[in-house]
Amino acid sequence: MVTVLMAVRDTPAEMLRQAIASIRQQTWRDFEFLILDDGSQQRDTLAELERQAAEEPRIRFELCAPCGLTRTLNRGLELAGGDVIARQDADDWSEPERLERQVAFLREHSGVGLCGTNAWTHRDDGRPLWPTRLPEDSLAIREALWQGNPFVHGSAMFRTTEARYREEFSCAQDYDFFWRLSDASGAANLAEPLYHYRYNRGAVSARRAAEQGRAHRAARVLAEARRSGDTENVGAALAAAEVQNDAEPLRAALKEIDHQLLAGDLRTAGRAYAELLLAHPDKGLAWGKLLRWAVYSSVPPAREWCFR
Repeated sequence: MVTVLMAVRDTPAEMLRQAIASIRQQTWRDFEFLILDDGSQQRDTLAELERQAAEEPRIRFELCAPCGLTRTLNRGLELAGGDVIARQDADDWSEPERLERQVAFLREHSGVGLCGTNAWTHRDDGRPLWPTRLPEDSLAIREALWQGNPFVHGSAMFRTTEARYREEFSCAQDYDFFWRLSDASGAANLAEPLYHYRYNRGAVSARRAAEQGRAHRAARVLAEARRSGDTENVGAALAAAEVQNDAEPLRAALKEIDHQLLAGDLRTAGRAYAELLLAHPDKGLAWGKLLRWAVYSSVPPAREWCFR
C-alpha cells in the first residue's frame, strides 16, 4: 500500500537509527521501506544501513553511485511499488501514527493527491523548539506557495504519479514538485505535528541559501506559466532566476545564519550576524537580525516569538 522513501548520504548513525526506528514502529504496517544510499563514504552510515536491512524484511536497501538528492529521489519513485509514497528524511523522525493518519486522510479525500503534516522543530541535538503552523487546506496552500514552501518535505505523502522531481533543481526540488502536485490534484496538511524536523548544521539549507533562493524564483516563474497556460521552460526559468535584486545576497547569507541559530549554534550565529552588520551597516535587515539574535539568546521564552 505505502512506499516510504528515504535518501541517505553520510547521515550520522545515531540520527539514522532514530529515523528508521520511527518508521519500523508505525501503527500502519502495510508498507515497504525503500532506502537509497547516495554514495555515502562514512563507514558507520553504511554499517547501520546494512544492519537495519538485515533486521527488517520490509526494508529495500540500494547502494547508488553519488548523483545528488534529486536524482536519488527520482530513482526511488521509479522503484516504488506502493499506491502512495511517503517521504522520510534520514535526519528526522516520525510519530508512530503518522502513516496511518495520512493514509486515512487520502482515503477519505479522493480529490487530494498530496498530504503533509505539521511538525515539531528541533535543534541539531534533538532538543525541541516549537511546532510549525502550516496552511491546511488546498486554497490556503495554493496561496502560501507564492511566498514559500508550505510543506515539510519529509512529512509528505502523495499518490503514486508519473510526475518526478525536476533534475534541473539540485536543491529546493520539493518546492517545485509539491507545487505541481498541488496544482494537479489538490493538497492538504494535517494540523497535528506528526513529524519531527531537525535543523541539521550540515543540511543543504544551512549552506546553499543563495542557490535555494534561485530555485524558488524559478519555481514561481514556472507556476506563472502553468497559470497562464504557457509552456513551462525550466532552463529559461532558471536563467531568469539568476537575476536578483541587490538585497538577495544579504538575505541568503542571513538565512544561512538563521539555520545555524536554530540548530543551536548561538555563538557562531552571533559572530556571523555581527560580521554581516559590519559589512552592511546601512542595512536595516542586518540590524534587525542581530537584535533578534540578542533576544533569542537572552530570553528563551521569547524564542518562538522571534521566528513567527
